[in-house]
Amino acid sequence: MSLLTTLRKDKMTALKEKDTVKNGVCSLLIAAIALAEKEAGQPLSEQQELAYVQKELKQTRDTLQQTPASRTDLIAETQRKIEILEAYLPRQMTQQELVQAAEEVMAQLQLEPVVKNKGTLIKEMMSRFQGRTDGKAVSAAVSQLLK
Repeated sequence: MSLLTTLRKDKMTALKEKDTVKNGVCSLLIAAIALAEKEAGQPLSEQQELAYVQKELKQTRDTLQQTPASRTDLIAETQRKIEILEAYLPRQMTQQELVQAAEEVMAQLQLEPVVKNKGTLIKEMMSRFQGRTDGKAVSAAVSQLLK
């Protein structure tokens, strides 16, 4: 079952349960994915659909960071949105898993552990683990490894 189908079913469930936050998140993702499919003229791949979920998750996390601490209602709602968005993504890799994966990629590509190779390593890690991690986490893991 495609992500778009799952989102539509979850939206109906959210409407029935009167869950406005989940309904809003599902509507936003459905609109973004449907528009991309319409522009492409064909259904998106699973990776492309997950890219839209990751993009929205990143934007929501940025919103959370910019929200004033005095607005606890907005903070709680934004955290709920983040939980909902994370539910549509595959399990994210931990920092330790990323460091181990970076070591393996370095060994496979026969790279020396120097800062000069950071860009190459991050690029390869992002292509291999797309959808299971984000750029900030990969960059932190590679930086930790190359120290």
